[in-house]
This record gives sequence, structure tokens and C-alpha cells, in this order.
Amino acid sequence: MIWNPMGRMGKTAAKGSMRISKAGTWNKPGQGGFTLLELIVTLLLITIVLSFTLPKIGNVLYSTDLRESVRQLRALLTAARSLAVAEGIPRRIVCDLSKGEIHVERAVYHKEGEIETVRYEMDSSILIHRYTLPRHVKIEDVITESGDKITEGTATLRIGINGMIFGNRIHLLQKEKQYTLVINPLTGRITVEQGYTEETRNADNGE
Repeated sequence: MIWNPMGRMGKTAAKGSMRISKAGTWNKPGQGGFTLLELIVTLLLITIVLSFTLPKIGNVLYSTDLRESVRQLRALLTAARSLAVAEGIPRRIVCDLSKGEIHVERAVYHKEGEIETVRYEMDSSILIHRYTLPRHVKIEDVITESGDKITEGTATLRIGINGMIFGNRIHLLQKEKQYTLVINPLTGRITVEQGYTEETRNADNGE
């Protein structure tokens, strides 16, 4: 058997001729991956797309805040009406316009001789909780049962032992947009109207 050292060296040289890519270099045209120009174009397209989509994402978040506010208010009204009817004790929804908070209070009666007085205190029922509006949602005003428009301090919506709600409109302000929450006095159902709307009275009835 004849030993051929050149054959072994040839194999070694063949192995040593494997192409090695240097780290941090861009691929040449025709090779896999992205070129510098392709990456620049991709980043430019991403920037353009985000410039259009981010405002829409913001609007979706604001709409979510509004829906959450309506849901929480509906839950408070439902619980307060149920407790007022079940216990025979009136409730009231208290809207703190300065703090953006809404909570429920129950009537407490005190009788001295023939004189009976009533005051309201925070409802401690497990069905009731204090709700704070999201940062972007504010209470603009509340229309009470007397028809007064309360724009500062606190406003109340009274709930009788028959479930009747006295006071039927809450106006919310979200950024520059206005929304009106209309409360059905009989059912407690809340509907949302875009813009600032007020109750229309029937002129034929002289109201």
C-alpha cells in the first residue's frame, strides 16, 4: 500500500476552504437575510403605519373607559334599587363632581316624639362599592329630581322604596367629547347619547 501525503493535505485544504461570515457584516445581494436598504425601508414603513394607528388605539382606550364607567354606574343603580325595594329603605346615588367618585348611601331614620328626621350614611352592603371614574372621564353635571343642574360639589339621585329613581341625567366629559347618560326612572336602564342633550318637555302640557 502506497501512502500519499498530498492526498491527505488535499482533503485538509478542502476542509479549510469553508467560507466563514464575519459577525456584523451585511449580506451581499443574492444571499439570505436583509440588506441595509431593505431594513431602512421596513423601518420607514413601520413608522408610517404607527403614525396612523396610534391615534385610533387611543380612541379605543377612551371608549373602553366610557364603557367601564357606564357599566359600573349601571351596577351601582341595580344594586341600590334592589336593596331599596328588598329592605324598604330609600337609597341615593351620590356623585362627587370634584373627585370624580360615585357611591351609594342609605337612609337612616331617627324619631323623637312625633318628629322624625332622616339622614343618609354610606351604604355598607357587600353589594355596594365606591367607584372612581377613569382619569380621562369627568362628570360635567348632574340633573337632579328638581330639575336643577349641579355643576360642582356633590349631586344626588334619590331611589325610593318602590325602585323609582328621581333625577335622570348625568353628563360626562371625555377629553373634548361630551356624553349624556339617560336613566330610565322606572327600570334604572341607562342609555348613552353622544353630545350634550337635555330633557325635552311637552309644550302642549304647559310644562
